[in-house]
Amino acid sequence: MIQEGENSLDRVIQINVEMKELEAQLDQLRKELSWLRENCAHEFEKKEYIQKCLKCQLIESLQW
Repeated sequence: MIQEGENSLDRVIQINVEMKELEAQLDQLRKELSWLRENCAHEFEKKEYIQKCLKCQLIESLQW
């Protein structure tokens, strides 16, 4: 029984490490997406309430 608990603890530690790595990767991807959207020559497709850029998928509300 003790060995199972140790394996569970090892797995919990491994999951936490993987989550930290994925959070860092997600943060980097968000920064890259933000940069791409800031530097995009937007081509918007307008709908009734929103407009969406066909290039970078940026969505803007048309409601004020």
